[in-house]
Amino acid sequence: MSRRPSGEIEFLELGETLVAGLPVRSPKRPLGSLRDRNLESAWSGVLQEDLPGPLASIYTDHAPENDSYYTQIVGYQCSSIDEALRGHVVARIPAGRYARFVSLGEFPGVVAGLWDQVRAAEESGQINRSFTGDLERYPNAFRIDLYVSVRSSSGETRA
Repeated sequence: MSRRPSGEIEFLELGETLVAGLPVRSPKRPLGSLRDRNLESAWSGVLQEDLPGPLASIYTDHAPENDSYYTQIVGYQCSSIDEALRGHVVARIPAGRYARFVSLGEFPGVVAGLWDQVRAAEESGQINRSFTGDLERYPNAFRIDLYVSVRSSSGETRA
């Protein structure tokens, strides 16, 4: 079972964020897809290393024709390119306005619940995505915090 601890979306300003790790190019995989061998392989590789920062993932290279992203970097948050381990790439999301979604539970429900929240917020007009890049943070094995880039809107509700 997955659930959001708060009934509201939290809107906040994030500074530029860097994530280093392994890229997964998957233009045909929709956001929130639960099974992807390339993604599983990348995570397996990253998790076998002694990482210099907390686990994180960035979605970048938005592809409007696929309504998805071309690239997901799975790895760890870092404060500079110098912190990246050999063989890892670094991606960034720009400073800006983000909507934070939280999902708690076990895989795969935790992932499905997260992206269901995003889709529902889009459909209801609670968020207007800007697609400059999205960030996932993993505070523990049962929680994902997703930061979705959004345009400012007068209809925002605060947590």
